Amino acid sequence: MVVGQFSQDVDIVVIGGGPSGYTAAFRAAELGKTVAIVDPRGSLGGECLHSACIPSKSAQFGSSVEDRSNTIRALAKGLEQRCSSLEIERLHGTARFENKKTVQITGEVVSLVRFRKAIIACGSTMRTHPDYVGENVCQVEDVYGEFPPSGRVLVVGDTSDAVEAATFICVTHEVTLAVGDKLLPQFDRQLVKFVERQLSKQIAIQTRSDEDQTHFKKIVLAGQRSANTGSLGLDAAEVAYSDDGITTNGSCQTSNPKIYAVGECAGCHNSAALAIHQGRVAAEAACGLDAHLDTTVVPLVVWSNPQLAQCGMLGDTATEAGVLHQTATTRWGQSGLAVALGCQDGMTTITFNPETQMLLGVGIAGRGATELISEGVFALEMGATLYDLASTVRPHPTLSELLSDTARTGLATLL
Repeated sequence: MVVGQFSQDVDIVVIGGGPSGYTAAFRAAELGKTVAIVDPRGSLGGECLHSACIPSKSAQFGSSVEDRSNTIRALAKGLEQRCSSLEIERLHGTARFENKKTVQITGEVVSLVRFRKAIIACGSTMRTHPDYVGENVCQVEDVYGEFPPSGRVLVVGDTSDAVEAATFICVTHEVTLAVGDKLLPQFDRQLVKFVERQLSKQIAIQTRSDEDQTHFKKIVLAGQRSANTGSLGLDAAEVAYSDDGITTNGSCQTSNPKIYAVGECAGCHNSAALAIHQGRVAAEAACGLDAHLDTTVVPLVVWSNPQLAQCGMLGDTATEAGVLHQTATTRWGQSGLAVALGCQDGMTTITFNPETQMLLGVGIAGRGATELISEGVFALEMGATLYDLASTVRPHPTLSELLSDTARTGLATLL
């Protein structure tokens, strides 16, 4: 691109540089398309890299604020290098649709981009709450930066972000978690109740907080964020949307067949893994491939203490769906390694079809659950049965062998 050029034609324009956006841009470029990616930040990565996923997980594992900053810079540099190597045009600014084929860019030397296809990945807005306003109110992402070293803290929200923040803060602060109706509504109730019992030893968990706002040093907003679609000009592009975000089909295609939407702006909440999957599917579909979302085995995870993870269909969802199912559960007190590590307060559960032995879902609560769930995801993806899991030889002593133990427990009930 020549400096001073005010218009540009591309095969695909991607609006937003977070995980779903850069994944879509990278995949489209790999498939041979000319791609431009629009984002107001100086570097790619979005909220996930700069404020949320990476800083929060780094903090959970004990890194300093300086180390977190170094990690972010290193990862952002890697994304920019990948973008450059794929010859993706980086446009720094914000985008607004002028019509079904053109976006206007504010803040760039290229002010007009004409596209054949577009992928919207513009993320979400900052949280607000009618009951909590003032100088002591902050976003959950602020917890992992410069935060008061002590004092009472109220975390407001039922999300994984809320639980992770409360877990992190309670080491140095007195924490109250106000969750609304129920904690982690996306997760299986058996797993949530197990984790909630452990969390309640460290955190005061309430369905609501009636205490005066001034009693808290900080109030942390950690609920769901709203789609950041207000300034996009979606009506001009004939893209349908609602309060929940942009409406899409199984290929992430909007009501305008030339335009796709992925990530939080399309209703994907608290799952960067799903957002990345959406970005890949949208790019492939936009490039003419037969690509569709399969969300049946996308894992849900919480870096709490203990950690929580699940995939597939567990007891609650199987019951709601009217699916024939049975559940087998193993408590970690039976694991030699768990006892040796002092993490015996954990559990592994499997939901299966008792007639076919087909695996329906896996849930894990305990140390390392966010990593251990990957084997459950793979087993579901491959259509594994109880026998497959029970007969797989795993190293001993490990926490992973509890999956085999649980499968054998399930088999024993079928004899």
